[in-house]
Amino acid sequence: MTTTKQQTGHPSHYVGVGASAGGLEALQEFFGGLPNDTGAAFVIVQHLSPDFKSMMPELLSKHTSMPICQVTDAIEVHSNCVYLMPPRKNMLMAEGKLLLSEQMPDSHLHMPIDTFLRSLAEDQQHRAIGIVLSGTGSDGTKGIKALKESGGLVIVQDPASAKFDGMPISAHNAGLTDMLLLPAEMGANLVSFISHPFISGTDSPLKYSIDDNDQTLVEIFRLLEKQSSINFSQYKASTVARRIERRLGINQLTSLDAYLRLLMESPRELQILSKELLIGVTRFFRDDEPFATIADSVIPELTAKAGDGGEIRFWIAGCSTGEEAYSLAILLDEAIGYRKLDCRVKIFATDVDEQSIAEASSGVYSADVVHDVSAQRLEKYFEIRDQRYVVSKRLRQMVIFATHNMIEDPPFSNIDMVSCRNALIYFQHSAQKRVLSSLYFALRTEGILFLGSSESLGDLQSHFETIDERARIYRKISNVRVPIGHSPPLRTNLQAGRVGGAMAPVPAAMKPGRLLAAGQLSGVVERLIREYSPDCIVLNDLFDAIHVYGDVSQYTKGITAGRISNNIKDMVVDELSVAVSTGLHRCERSEEDVLYKGVALSFSDTEKVYIDLSILYVRESDLPNAPHYYVVQFIKYTDEIKPVKVASGIAFDATEQSQQRIRDLEQELMKKQEHLQVTIEELETTNEELQSANEELMSANEELQSTNEELQSVNEELYTVNSEYQEKIIQLTAANDDLDSVISAADIGIIFLDEHLTIRRYTPGAAVYINLRRGDIGRPFHHISHDLLYDDFLTDIAMVSSGGSKSIEKDIMSRNDHALLVRIVSYQADAAEVRADVLITITNISRLRFVENALHRAQEQLRSSLLNRTDRQSRRGLKHSSLKVLLLDDDSFDRKFIEKLLTTVENRSFDVIPCSEIDEAVDIAGRTPVDICLVDYRLSAGTAKDFTQKLHSQNIELPIVILSAYSEKGLDTEFLTTDVFDFLNKEELSSQLLVRSIDYAIDRKGLQNVLEDSDV
Repeated sequence: MTTTKQQTGHPSHYVGVGASAGGLEALQEFFGGLPNDTGAAFVIVQHLSPDFKSMMPELLSKHTSMPICQVTDAIEVHSNCVYLMPPRKNMLMAEGKLLLSEQMPDSHLHMPIDTFLRSLAEDQQHRAIGIVLSGTGSDGTKGIKALKESGGLVIVQDPASAKFDGMPISAHNAGLTDMLLLPAEMGANLVSFISHPFISGTDSPLKYSIDDNDQTLVEIFRLLEKQSSINFSQYKASTVARRIERRLGINQLTSLDAYLRLLMESPRELQILSKELLIGVTRFFRDDEPFATIADSVIPELTAKAGDGGEIRFWIAGCSTGEEAYSLAILLDEAIGYRKLDCRVKIFATDVDEQSIAEASSGVYSADVVHDVSAQRLEKYFEIRDQRYVVSKRLRQMVIFATHNMIEDPPFSNIDMVSCRNALIYFQHSAQKRVLSSLYFALRTEGILFLGSSESLGDLQSHFETIDERARIYRKISNVRVPIGHSPPLRTNLQAGRVGGAMAPVPAAMKPGRLLAAGQLSGVVERLIREYSPDCIVLNDLFDAIHVYGDVSQYTKGITAGRISNNIKDMVVDELSVAVSTGLHRCERSEEDVLYKGVALSFSDTEKVYIDLSILYVRESDLPNAPHYYVVQFIKYTDEIKPVKVASGIAFDATEQSQQRIRDLEQELMKKQEHLQVTIEELETTNEELQSANEELMSANEELQSTNEELQSVNEELYTVNSEYQEKIIQLTAANDDLDSVISAADIGIIFLDEHLTIRRYTPGAAVYINLRRGDIGRPFHHISHDLLYDDFLTDIAMVSSGGSKSIEKDIMSRNDHALLVRIVSYQADAAEVRADVLITITNISRLRFVENALHRAQEQLRSSLLNRTDRQSRRGLKHSSLKVLLLDDDSFDRKFIEKLLTTVENRSFDVIPCSEIDEAVDIAGRTPVDICLVDYRLSAGTAKDFTQKLHSQNIELPIVILSAYSEKGLDTEFLTTDVFDFLNKEELSSQLLVRSIDYAIDRKGLQNVLEDSDV
């Protein structure tokens, strides 16, 4: 499998990882199972405490080799890197860069994960990936919704594996999770998704390979409609293709046919796809400029027209979860309050998604609304309950939510302003025309139309004037009737083959379902119903009107001010109320059709007619639990139109039917009253007890609410810090164990003293020479006896502790004749403190001293034997030979002194070549035959050791004698392995000693050469 890798360019994907309490372990598992070359960038957003330094980079670096960076403002994001948000900051992504801002210290809960994920979704669209890990609360839920809206991927930690499951449960319950995984499993699944051909771009997008007539796509639409009752074939193929591509990547499929098979086998996948296609993009006061125009220009105009006692009607089509509807309600309420008007407000908010409508109706939103709604409006129009914001009752009463399909269902009427934003862009052109026509029909003259930033009026441009083109706000200026198009015919009537009151068998080849599916005869059927069927109203099983055929205005009341009811009993005129009510109850009980003949109806004071009232009982299918409907037909007789033939019925006697109906209602009422009385008595008793308790709880709850929010935020931050410290403690414990093992193996005695010279800690090796026991921890050191022959021990310790010396080192003996090296060192236990503690080390060097003494004796014996040999050779002829001597000394006085010593030697000739620089001496030795070198140990530009190393680097071998004015400890052993054969103190120098050393060195070098030749 190949993954897109961009080491220096932009990342292939941007992964936002949200974590809070318990997130450290999840992050370590996640990065531990993630390759280091995915080509993506990873941005971690955590709830961090500003009072403690975060160790997150250090802790995560053990689980990934990717670079880990602390975010700074405007840092550019690169692939295969990890970025950590600093504490007390809000972070946004814009144009591939991370922007930081200070977190305001207000009373609201901060949601940094939501804030970042929303900006990530807006900036990177389908290349954004959101991961929610362990944590409390609901931070991240709103953010992943924005990711889903933009086509991004959402991964959530399995709540069962999270130390704190609040955030994973909240995110998963939102129904937006693409993958629910353990942290260790996320890496492999993430790589599989990123590397999928459709996601990585190695294959051309699906939208280029399918069209609206693609049979596989048509079958997918059929399955979706069967599952959700929504016809998605009206959506743009590109929109559907993008959502399907994501599902192909998540399910690791590569063809549309394979995905169709999955949909047929998996109802859950079908439900997920349906939900993804319905995701709406919304938030409170979305897009500042357009809402500012609405607030400053449009709403003041509408409220001024309505005046006192008037009514303002809004329709928000495609309201999703209700944020836009409540936003407009807030603006209306503010404007009415400012003008001090007393007018009624009705905001109809509709959407095709029932789940979104249910969420909108609840009016409950996460704490993320603080980013979109001002503090003043939050205080006025919202209440805080369980860390969530609840719309006030006053605002809620202004909005009526309902399920409505704007493509197929009839529009509202007499609307002052219609808002339909960012819905038309997902529809095909024909559906756009129909929806725009419906919106036009719904508006009053001079009504306002509010569209999304990417939408236009299309063919209706001439029917509107522009208020603000940039904000897409228009005013209706035309009363010309624009055809809306036909609505899909009601399935129950057609599938039953029923027209009017007659039942007719329908041949299999001409089933209306097939014709409608093909979309060819729906207009013909509509006209047949309009031309030949009586005026009728179709009701559901609750007697609510769901469809009207023909003109029923003569039989129904006009729309009046106040809440609208769709119940047939409230809709029909008073003269028909008894007949309709009685007939419906008879039809409900018997499940058979009912026909009342000769029902009197007055159209005016002089015009009185008689109609037949037919009520049909219709089942949707023959299944036992199939839904049923009622069709109320009004059959009016005139000379021009003959009545439709219906089954025989009974003459309607209003008095008799009314009396029967009254008797039924009285009996039903009596039973209800008895039941109600018992309930009231029980409730009164309970209510008295609860009322006092409720008052106490409400006041206590308000106080605890704010305290709980603050404590929860602090607790999450402290838990994160604690997790980091726990990890650090584990590492320090391991390091301490390693150190103890090293100290024990080294057999070194160590004593730790604090600034007061009391014992903090010691190793077993120290107890051999210092009489320490386990209970001596915390005792002053001068109370402890020891076996060291060290009279100044306590004095030296005090000197180091007081700062008189940084360290003291001495060779001493113990009472049992052990040679010991004692070091007393000052050190700071805490870099932040000024105080200095004392460290004492005791090392047994008896073996080393034994070896040194033995070596020294061997050297003396060797020197003595060689000098004796030299003396014998000198007597055999070397005494009168001439030697060329290279003298290296930076002190001119010493050079002259040594030359004088050599020239005064009797019967010997020395040709001295003096020099003061190392490089000069090396040069002379390389080009001039020299018998021996006399070198001062300490030179201005180095030491004799530097000189010998340069000779060796040029393969020059000469016997060397070191001269020094100081007693340099260890020099004799330091040069034993080089060509330095003797060491002389200048203060003890004489002609005899110098000549003997020269002869000794030349003789030893000669013997060395002989031995080397013999080895060869």
